Amino acid sequence: MELANDLDLAVGLLALLVAAYAIVAVRLARWSVSAAFSFMLIGAIIGGLGVGITVDDLPTPDTLSTLAEVTLALVLFAAASTIRLKRLEVDSHLVGRLLGIGLPLTLVLGTLVALGLFPGISFGLALLIGATLAPTDADLGQQVITNTSVPARVRRMLNVESGLNDGIVAPVITIAIALTVFGDVNDMNPIIDAIVELTVAVIVGAAVGGAGRWLLIRADLRKSTSRSSRQLATLAIAFGAYFIASGLDGSGFIAAFAAGLAFGMGHKERVESAVAFTEAQATLLSILVWLIFGLIVFGEHVLGLDDPMVLVYAALSLTVVRMLPVALALLGSGFDRVSVLFIAWFGPRGLASVVFVLLALESLRHHGVESGPLGSVVAWTVVLSVVLHGFSAMPLAAWYSRFAARLPQDSPEHVGEAEPRRAAWRFQHRDSSRI
Repeated sequence: MELANDLDLAVGLLALLVAAYAIVAVRLARWSVSAAFSFMLIGAIIGGLGVGITVDDLPTPDTLSTLAEVTLALVLFAAASTIRLKRLEVDSHLVGRLLGIGLPLTLVLGTLVALGLFPGISFGLALLIGATLAPTDADLGQQVITNTSVPARVRRMLNVESGLNDGIVAPVITIAIALTVFGDVNDMNPIIDAIVELTVAVIVGAAVGGAGRWLLIRADLRKSTSRSSRQLATLAIAFGAYFIASGLDGSGFIAAFAAGLAFGMGHKERVESAVAFTEAQATLLSILVWLIFGLIVFGEHVLGLDDPMVLVYAALSLTVVRMLPVALALLGSGFDRVSVLFIAWFGPRGLASVVFVLLALESLRHHGVESGPLGSVVAWTVVLSVVLHGFSAMPLAAWYSRFAARLPQDSPEHVGEAEPRRAAWRFQHRDSSRI
């Protein structure tokens, strides 16, 4: 009974903290204080002071990994379904460069740096470190994405890159975990199992997302749905793709990503309206993940750091490992070098990296495999990213805006005027027109 009461009080406190943050979110955003930073800090304080809930009071690792995976599934579904590909035709070759050249180079370079800084770790673990920290998170740089003085093309590129790269990296995470657990690259069974898992996920996701879109279109034509019922159906479609794929031994979050891509092939304004509720639920779950991350990371991986190479890797991950591949990917694009550096810097590591590392740590623990520097490396990189990218967003955006204003109007940075899509749940603009 006492444990249940403590848990009730903890959940109630968390709910009030979320409400308090939402009430002052816009003001905090002006100070570059994001939800990720706020709840990571709250978790760290709670864990460090030993008040409220502690790491020992958290749900089991299996429950935490499921929560993390469901959260990422909703985020991936929402991001994939609302990418405005037709409106981004003018940027497609540049986004293709970032995802087709920059992302793989980041993954490879991150793996090589891990092998160099941590002698003795397996290739699978090095690949897992590199892949976990390869995707970026635009929500940590929303002061850039929503700053209309920054050229719209630059903001569109950053927004689309971050919306798709975690879904692209997810299959690599699955294979890297298999390699780390089973160790022997020559034994193809783990790799084959991972490929089958990914194939099942893509088929299930595409089928559920495509069928859901078709049914909603038909229901709209017959006027048998409302805005709220479409939103509820969309959330159910995302959950359906995730749980059906998981039940068939496929990857749930990859299925959700595939479902989002299939679901989003239609009228984007209508899709965005339907996905808004799913995005809100993803945001709420993300806050809980950041809180848990704060509770775990400071107690186990930040305060307990005993290898300085972890900090070296974190610094390299946020600079060379991200910025060099982006610079190479944008060679010949016509972008000014300052613009390339600006785009390369704003590759913050956020929710996807947190979710991937929670899943990886639980899988390695389940199989009795040592995780080595994985937890500490990811923890420090994410913490530094939340702080450095979050608090540099406003001043650097303002500085770059002044620079970009001096560029010729026919320069590549100023091509296209379409604004990047902004999710309804992002607390960046004040709207007091209705309560």
